[in-house]
Amino acid sequence: MKDIYHSDNLSVVVYNNVLVDLYEIERLNLLFEVFDHVIIPRIIYETELPSEVKSVLNQFDYKLGAIETTVGLETYGILTNNVEFRKLSKYDRFAISIAKENCYYCNSNDKPVRNACEKLNVRYTGVLGVIGRAYVRNQITLEQFNDSIDLIISDKTSCYIDLKVIELFKEEIKHELNESNHV
Repeated sequence: MKDIYHSDNLSVVVYNNVLVDLYEIERLNLLFEVFDHVIIPRIIYETELPSEVKSVLNQFDYKLGAIETTVGLETYGILTNNVEFRKLSKYDRFAISIAKENCYYCNSNDKPVRNACEKLNVRYTGVLGVIGRAYVRNQITLEQFNDSIDLIISDKTSCYIDLKVIELFKEEIKHELNESNHV
């Protein structure tokens, strides 16, 4: 069983793309319902986040984050100076570094971010992880789960997730539900 679906007391540093995706499918509330603490990097909030998303975010409890510890600064240095992380933007680097220093999940859909997280032992998830966690934890129904996935793959959102990834995700959720029913 994956801890993203079953563990209590999980928190995230959330990236712009996940916020926008959840906003577009009208499920931004899930982020705050399935995670204990949500940090949005201040630099992302101030420069990347659309005003309409910010206005909806005002309904929720979150923290604007910055790099505050040696762990975060060292992580940012590695992400900035190591050639294998050259595809990362400064926003990516901030989100990963803040997640690393807080031992939070980094919540992004971007493959370079996820690859960097993997190499630096930072747990990560994306919009699908948020929806999957909500469903496995019975915070949304199967119908709401399917509607959310349908919206993500529709032309009504700016989200792009490969259909193979969506199918693998659905199989993973089935497996998680089967595992949790046998525990």
